[in-house]
Amino acid sequence: MPVSAPSSSTYDVLRLPEVSPLPGLFKRIGAAIGAIFVVSIMLYIGRDGLRDNMHPDREMGFVDVLYFTIISLTTVGYGDIVPVTPGARFFNSVFLTPVRVFVWITFLGTTYEIFVQRFREGRMMSQLKEKLNNHTIVCGFGVKGQAIVEELLAHRHAREQIVVIEPDEVAVQHAASQGFVALKGDASREQMLRAANIEEADHILVAPHRDDECVLICLTARQLNEKVRIIASAREEENIKLLYRAGADVVVAPSVAGGHMMSAAVRQKAVVPFLQDLLVFGQGIDAMECEALPDEIGQSPCHLERLQDALILGVQRGEQAFRFHQLRDLTLQQGDVIVYITSQNS
Repeated sequence: MPVSAPSSSTYDVLRLPEVSPLPGLFKRIGAAIGAIFVVSIMLYIGRDGLRDNMHPDREMGFVDVLYFTIISLTTVGYGDIVPVTPGARFFNSVFLTPVRVFVWITFLGTTYEIFVQRFREGRMMSQLKEKLNNHTIVCGFGVKGQAIVEELLAHRHAREQIVVIEPDEVAVQHAASQGFVALKGDASREQMLRAANIEEADHILVAPHRDDECVLICLTARQLNEKVRIIASAREEENIKLLYRAGADVVVAPSVAGGHMMSAAVRQKAVVPFLQDLLVFGQGIDAMECEALPDEIGQSPCHLERLQDALILGVQRGEQAFRFHQLRDLTLQQGDVIVYITSQNS
Protein backbone atom coordinates (compact mmCIF):
# COMPACT_ATOMS: atom_id res chain seq x y z
CA MET A 1 0.00 0.00 0.00
CA PRO A 2 1.57 3.32 -1.05
CA VAL A 3 1.96 5.76 1.81
CA SER A 4 1.83 9.49 1.19
CA ALA A 5 4.02 11.65 3.38
CA PRO A 6 2.99 15.02 4.75
CA SER A 7 5.05 18.08 4.08
CA SER A 8 8.36 18.02 5.97
CA SER A 9 7.91 21.61 7.06
CA THR A 10 5.12 20.56 9.46
CA TYR A 11 7.26 18.33 11.65
CA ASP A 12 10.39 18.73 13.73
CA VAL A 13 12.99 16.42 15.19
CA LEU A 14 12.78 16.54 18.98
CA ARG A 15 15.85 16.24 21.17
CA LEU A 16 16.06 15.90 24.90
CA PRO A 17 16.86 19.25 26.56
CA GLU A 18 19.72 17.49 28.33
CA VAL A 19 21.65 17.11 25.08
CA SER A 20 24.93 19.00 25.46
CA PRO A 21 25.19 22.26 23.50
CA LEU A 22 29.00 22.28 23.86
CA PRO A 23 29.85 21.13 20.30
CA GLY A 24 27.90 24.02 18.76
CA LEU A 25 29.27 26.44 21.34
CA PHE A 26 32.88 25.44 20.61
CA LYS A 27 32.31 25.89 16.88
CA ARG A 28 30.99 29.41 17.37
CA ILE A 29 33.81 30.35 19.74
CA GLY A 30 36.31 29.00 17.22
CA ALA A 31 34.72 31.07 14.43
CA ALA A 32 34.86 34.22 16.58
CA ILE A 33 38.52 33.65 17.54
CA GLY A 34 39.40 33.03 13.91
CA ALA A 35 37.75 36.27 12.84
CA ILE A 36 39.61 38.18 15.57
CA PHE A 37 42.98 36.84 14.49
CA VAL A 38 42.35 37.54 10.80
CA VAL A 39 41.44 41.14 11.59
CA SER A 40 44.43 41.46 13.95
CA ILE A 41 46.87 40.32 11.25
CA MET A 42 45.41 42.76 8.72
CA LEU A 43 45.57 45.62 11.23
CA TYR A 44 49.12 44.68 12.20
CA ILE A 45 50.16 44.97 8.55
CA GLY A 46 48.74 48.49 8.47
CA ARG A 47 49.65 49.38 12.08
CA ASP A 48 51.22 52.69 10.99
CA GLY A 49 47.66 54.02 10.74
CA LEU A 50 47.07 53.41 14.47
CA ARG A 51 48.23 55.54 17.36
CA ASP A 52 48.68 54.55 21.01
CA ASN A 53 47.70 57.63 23.03
CA MET A 54 49.05 56.09 26.23
CA HIS A 55 52.52 55.33 24.80
CA PRO A 56 52.99 57.54 21.74
CA ASP A 57 56.76 56.95 21.54
CA ARG A 58 56.62 53.14 21.75
CA GLU A 59 56.43 51.02 18.62
CA MET A 60 53.14 49.19 18.45
CA GLY A 61 53.46 45.37 18.61
CA PHE A 62 51.12 42.55 17.67
CA VAL A 63 49.78 42.29 21.23
CA ASP A 64 48.74 45.94 21.08
CA VAL A 65 47.00 45.39 17.76
CA LEU A 66 45.29 42.25 19.10
CA TYR A 67 44.11 44.24 22.12
CA PHE A 68 42.77 47.01 19.87
CA THR A 69 40.94 44.42 17.70
CA ILE A 70 39.24 42.69 20.63
CA ILE A 71 38.21 45.98 22.22
CA SER A 72 36.91 47.32 18.90
CA LEU A 73 34.91 44.17 18.13
CA THR A 74 33.35 43.76 21.57
CA THR A 75 32.92 47.37 22.74
CA VAL A 76 32.92 50.90 21.35
CA GLY A 77 36.58 51.22 22.34
CA TYR A 78 38.45 52.94 25.16
CA GLY A 79 40.20 55.60 23.08
CA ASP A 80 43.72 54.57 24.11
CA ILE A 81 44.47 53.19 20.63
CA VAL A 82 42.73 54.90 17.73
CA PRO A 83 42.99 54.96 13.91
CA VAL A 84 44.47 58.24 12.77
CA THR A 85 45.06 57.91 9.02
CA PRO A 86 42.22 57.96 6.43
CA GLY A 87 43.13 54.41 5.37
CA ALA A 88 42.94 53.05 8.91
CA ARG A 89 39.64 54.81 9.54
CA PHE A 90 38.23 53.49 6.24
CA PHE A 91 39.32 49.95 7.16
CA ASN A 92 37.73 50.30 10.62
CA SER A 93 34.44 51.54 9.14
CA VAL A 94 34.09 49.24 6.13
CA PHE A 95 35.76 46.01 7.29
CA LEU A 96 35.81 46.03 11.08
CA THR A 97 32.11 46.90 11.48
CA PRO A 98 30.80 43.84 9.54
CA VAL A 99 33.17 41.60 11.54
CA ARG A 100 31.83 43.16 14.74
CA VAL A 101 28.26 42.33 13.62
CA PHE A 102 29.35 38.78 12.77
CA VAL A 103 30.88 38.25 16.23
CA TRP A 104 27.77 39.54 17.98
CA ILE A 105 25.47 37.39 15.84
CA THR A 106 27.68 34.39 16.62
CA PHE A 107 27.31 34.83 20.36
CA LEU A 108 23.61 35.66 20.09
CA GLY A 109 23.13 32.47 18.07
CA THR A 110 24.82 30.50 20.85
CA THR A 111 22.51 32.05 23.42
CA TYR A 112 19.49 31.15 21.28
CA GLU A 113 20.59 27.52 20.89
CA ILE A 114 21.36 27.01 24.57
CA PHE A 115 18.34 28.73 26.09
CA VAL A 116 15.54 29.51 23.63
CA GLN A 117 15.74 26.35 21.53
CA ARG A 118 16.11 24.09 24.58
CA PHE A 119 13.12 25.76 26.21
CA ARG A 120 11.08 25.32 23.03
CA GLU A 121 11.96 21.67 22.65
CA GLY A 122 11.36 21.02 26.34
CA ARG A 123 7.89 22.53 26.04
CA MET A 124 7.21 20.47 22.90
CA MET A 125 8.30 17.34 24.81
CA SER A 126 5.79 18.10 27.56
CA GLN A 127 2.99 18.73 25.08
CA LEU A 128 3.90 15.56 23.21
CA LYS A 129 3.67 13.37 26.33
CA GLU A 130 0.20 14.73 27.03
CA LYS A 131 -1.01 13.69 23.55
CA LEU A 132 0.61 10.25 23.40
CA ASN A 133 -1.46 7.41 24.79
CA ASN A 134 -1.69 3.74 23.74
CA HIS A 135 0.85 4.57 21.06
CA THR A 136 3.60 2.59 19.33
CA ILE A 137 7.32 3.26 19.70
CA VAL A 138 9.71 2.20 16.94
CA CYS A 139 13.38 2.08 17.94
CA GLY A 140 15.51 2.39 14.82
CA PHE A 141 14.61 3.85 11.42
CA GLY A 142 16.88 1.89 9.12
CA VAL A 143 15.60 -0.52 6.49
CA LYS A 144 13.73 -2.60 9.07
CA GLY A 145 12.36 0.41 10.89
CA GLN A 146 10.98 1.93 7.70
CA ALA A 147 9.37 -1.39 6.75
CA ILE A 148 7.83 -1.53 10.23
CA VAL A 149 6.16 1.88 10.00
CA GLU A 150 4.91 1.20 6.46
CA GLU A 151 3.22 -1.96 7.69
CA LEU A 152 1.80 -0.14 10.72
CA LEU A 153 0.28 2.49 8.43
CA ALA A 154 -1.12 -0.26 6.20
CA HIS A 155 -2.86 -1.64 9.31
CA ARG A 156 -4.38 1.84 9.83
CA HIS A 157 -2.25 2.92 12.76
CA ALA A 158 -2.54 6.67 13.26
CA ARG A 159 0.59 8.41 12.03
CA GLU A 160 0.68 10.79 14.99
CA GLN A 161 0.61 7.80 17.38
CA ILE A 162 3.87 6.35 16.01
CA VAL A 163 7.04 7.55 17.75
CA VAL A 164 10.41 6.91 16.10
CA ILE A 165 13.61 6.95 18.16
CA GLU A 166 16.79 7.05 16.07
CA PRO A 167 20.36 8.24 16.83
CA ASP A 168 21.32 9.04 13.23
CA GLU A 169 20.57 12.63 12.22
CA VAL A 170 19.77 11.87 8.57
CA ALA A 171 17.48 8.94 9.42
CA VAL A 172 15.60 10.82 12.12
CA GLN A 173 15.14 13.80 9.80
CA HIS A 174 13.68 11.40 7.24
CA ALA A 175 11.27 10.03 9.88
CA ALA A 176 10.18 13.56 10.76
CA SER A 177 9.63 14.38 7.09
CA GLN A 178 7.27 11.40 6.91
CA GLY A 179 5.11 12.92 9.63
CA PHE A 180 6.10 10.70 12.55
CA VAL A 181 6.99 11.92 16.01
CA ALA A 182 10.80 11.77 15.70
CA LEU A 183 13.15 11.70 18.70
CA LYS A 184 16.90 11.84 18.13
CA GLY A 185 18.89 9.84 20.64
CA ASP A 186 19.74 6.48 22.15
CA ALA A 187 16.64 4.36 22.79
CA SER A 188 18.42 2.39 25.52
CA ARG A 189 18.53 5.52 27.69
CA GLU A 190 15.80 5.76 30.30
CA GLN A 191 15.33 9.49 29.68
CA MET A 192 14.76 8.91 25.96
CA LEU A 193 12.11 6.25 26.50
CA ARG A 194 10.42 8.43 29.10
CA ALA A 195 10.40 11.27 26.55
CA ALA A 196 8.52 8.89 24.23
CA ASN A 197 6.06 8.34 27.11
CA ILE A 198 6.75 4.62 27.29
CA GLU A 199 4.67 4.42 30.48
CA GLU A 200 1.53 4.86 28.33
CA ALA A 201 2.69 2.95 25.22
CA ASP A 202 0.99 -0.21 23.96
CA HIS A 203 3.85 -1.56 21.86
CA ILE A 204 7.55 -0.97 21.38
CA LEU A 205 9.20 -2.40 18.29
CA VAL A 206 12.95 -2.66 18.70
CA ALA A 207 15.00 -2.78 15.49
CA PRO A 208 18.44 -1.21 16.05
CA HIS A 209 21.56 -2.08 14.07
CA ARG A 210 23.07 -4.41 16.71
CA ASP A 211 21.75 -7.15 18.99
CA ASP A 212 23.50 -5.79 22.08
CA GLU A 213 21.68 -2.47 21.62
CA CYS A 214 18.45 -4.41 21.20
CA VAL A 215 19.00 -6.24 24.51
CA LEU A 216 19.67 -2.98 26.38
CA ILE A 217 16.55 -1.35 24.94
CA CYS A 218 14.40 -4.34 25.89
CA LEU A 219 15.77 -4.36 29.44
CA THR A 220 15.18 -0.62 29.90
CA ALA A 221 11.72 -0.70 28.33
CA ARG A 222 10.59 -3.63 30.46
CA GLN A 223 11.84 -1.89 33.61
CA LEU A 224 9.86 1.25 32.78
CA ASN A 225 6.65 -0.50 31.69
CA GLU A 226 5.88 -4.06 32.72
CA LYS A 227 2.77 -4.24 30.53
CA VAL A 228 4.10 -2.86 27.24
CA ARG A 229 4.32 -5.45 24.47
CA ILE A 230 7.94 -5.63 23.27
CA ILE A 231 8.64 -6.95 19.78
CA ALA A 232 12.36 -7.25 19.08
CA SER A 233 14.51 -8.00 16.05
CA ALA A 234 17.50 -10.36 16.31
CA ARG A 235 20.31 -10.45 13.80
CA GLU A 236 21.92 -13.61 15.21
CA GLU A 237 19.90 -16.72 16.00
CA GLU A 238 21.90 -17.33 19.17
CA ASN A 239 20.63 -14.03 20.61
CA ILE A 240 16.93 -14.90 20.36
CA LYS A 241 16.81 -16.55 23.80
CA LEU A 242 18.77 -13.66 25.28
CA LEU A 243 16.20 -11.16 23.99
CA TYR A 244 13.36 -13.16 25.49
CA ARG A 245 15.17 -13.11 28.83
CA ALA A 246 15.63 -9.34 28.44
CA GLY A 247 11.85 -8.93 28.42
CA ALA A 248 10.82 -9.26 24.77
CA ASP A 249 7.37 -10.79 24.15
CA VAL A 250 8.10 -11.62 20.52
CA VAL A 251 11.50 -11.97 18.84
CA VAL A 252 11.78 -11.96 15.05
CA ALA A 253 14.97 -12.97 13.26
CA PRO A 254 14.73 -11.42 9.75
CA SER A 255 18.11 -12.77 8.66
CA VAL A 256 17.22 -16.33 9.67
CA ALA A 257 13.76 -16.15 8.08
CA GLY A 258 15.27 -14.64 4.93
CA GLY A 259 17.77 -17.47 4.75
CA HIS A 260 14.99 -20.05 4.99
CA MET A 261 13.07 -18.34 2.19
CA MET A 262 16.15 -18.15 -0.03
CA SER A 263 16.78 -21.85 0.55
CA ALA A 264 13.13 -22.63 -0.26
CA ALA A 265 13.46 -20.69 -3.52
CA VAL A 266 16.05 -23.21 -4.67
CA ARG A 267 13.60 -26.11 -4.39
CA GLN A 268 10.25 -24.36 -4.94
CA LYS A 269 9.47 -21.75 -7.55
CA ALA A 270 5.94 -20.70 -6.52
CA VAL A 271 6.01 -20.90 -2.71
CA VAL A 272 8.30 -17.94 -1.97
CA PRO A 273 6.22 -15.30 -3.84
CA PHE A 274 3.16 -16.37 -1.85
CA LEU A 275 5.10 -16.17 1.41
CA GLN A 276 6.34 -12.68 0.51
CA ASP A 277 2.76 -11.67 -0.26
CA LEU A 278 1.72 -12.81 3.21
CA LEU A 279 4.38 -10.62 4.81
CA VAL A 280 3.01 -7.39 3.31
CA PHE A 281 -0.46 -6.37 4.44
CA GLY A 282 -3.05 -5.17 1.93
CA GLN A 283 -1.37 -6.27 -1.30
CA GLY A 284 -3.06 -9.65 -1.87
CA ILE A 285 -3.48 -12.40 0.69
CA ASP A 286 -3.11 -11.52 4.35
CA ALA A 287 -2.60 -13.49 7.55
CA MET A 288 -5.13 -12.29 10.14
CA GLU A 289 -6.36 -13.26 13.60
CA CYS A 290 -9.54 -12.84 15.61
CA GLU A 291 -10.79 -13.89 19.01
CA ALA A 292 -13.61 -16.41 19.31
CA LEU A 293 -16.96 -14.69 19.95
CA PRO A 294 -19.22 -15.77 22.84
CA ASP A 295 -21.75 -17.44 20.51
CA GLU A 296 -18.91 -19.37 18.81
CA ILE A 297 -17.76 -21.15 21.99
CA GLY A 298 -18.14 -24.90 21.55
CA GLN A 299 -18.14 -24.70 17.74
CA SER A 300 -15.49 -26.02 15.38
CA PRO A 301 -13.23 -23.25 14.02
CA CYS A 302 -13.53 -24.80 10.57
CA HIS A 303 -17.29 -24.13 10.37
CA LEU A 304 -17.58 -20.51 11.51
CA GLU A 305 -19.96 -18.57 9.29
CA ARG A 306 -17.99 -15.31 9.43
CA LEU A 307 -14.82 -17.09 8.26
CA GLN A 308 -16.38 -19.26 5.59
CA ASP A 309 -14.32 -17.55 2.85
CA ALA A 310 -11.09 -17.74 4.83
CA LEU A 311 -8.47 -20.45 5.19
CA ILE A 312 -8.05 -21.38 8.87
CA LEU A 313 -4.38 -21.92 9.78
CA GLY A 314 -4.78 -22.73 13.46
CA VAL A 315 -5.94 -21.72 16.91
CA GLN A 316 -3.84 -20.23 19.70
CA ARG A 317 -5.01 -21.16 23.19
CA GLY A 318 -2.80 -19.50 25.77
CA GLU A 319 0.69 -20.89 25.19
CA GLN A 320 -0.60 -23.86 23.15
CA ALA A 321 -0.92 -23.71 19.37
CA PHE A 322 -3.22 -26.01 17.38
CA ARG A 323 -2.20 -26.33 13.73
CA PHE A 324 -4.66 -26.67 10.86
CA HIS A 325 -4.40 -30.50 10.83
CA GLN A 326 -5.46 -30.60 14.51
CA LEU A 327 -8.65 -28.58 14.07
CA ARG A 328 -11.04 -31.33 12.97
CA ASP A 329 -11.89 -32.44 16.52
CA LEU A 330 -11.20 -29.10 18.23
CA THR A 331 -13.97 -26.96 19.72
CA LEU A 332 -13.46 -23.31 20.57
CA GLN A 333 -13.07 -22.10 24.12
CA GLN A 334 -13.23 -18.60 25.58
CA GLY A 335 -10.06 -16.63 24.82
CA ASP A 336 -9.08 -18.72 21.79
CA VAL A 337 -7.46 -16.76 18.97
CA ILE A 338 -8.16 -17.98 15.44
CA VAL A 339 -5.43 -17.44 12.83
CA TYR A 340 -6.57 -17.44 9.21
CA ILE A 341 -5.67 -16.33 5.69
CA THR A 342 -7.92 -14.06 3.72
CA SER A 343 -7.69 -11.81 0.67
CA GLN A 344 -8.73 -8.27 -0.16
CA ASN A 345 -11.66 -9.59 -2.20
CA SER A 346 -13.03 -11.75 0.64
